[in-house]
Amino acid sequence: MAYTGSTPDTAGRRLDWMASMACRGQDPDLFSEKAREHEARLICAVRCPVRQQCLANVQRLEHGHAEDRRDGVVAGLTAHERWRLDADAPGHGSGNIPALVFTGKPPACGTYNALLRHLWLGERIDSDCWSAEVRRVRLSRVSNRQPAA
Repeated sequence: MAYTGSTPDTAGRRLDWMASMACRGQDPDLFSEKAREHEARLICAVRCPVRQQCLANVQRLEHGHAEDRRDGVVAGLTAHERWRLDADAPGHGSGNIPALVFTGKPPACGTYNALLRHLWLGERIDSDCWSAEVRRVRLSRVSNRQPAA
């Protein structure tokens, strides 16, 4: 084989991680339907090997945007949660919902805020925090059921 003077292209590309996303091949509606939110979170938070890259990408894309400019579950967080965790997003402060910023002592594991902190910081989610999410979802389903007529 003759030497051509070129080298193979082995450089990584900025979005190569997208080929490994757990949500590839899933129904896109799964991540935007409120009723299937827990299922979407499971795919992101438990099965996705590139959730940290996805989270960094969505944080970069949505930084400083209003809540209505966000949609669905991404990297295990809902649009509302991503908005609350973005301190630079419009709508925080004076009389509105404050941004949820984690400073000082972290929230106790087994709480909803601890789960959000783990998801936002790309940390491993412990069983206590995930159990709290399961309980929260069950309670919301029970409270949203309509009484039989």
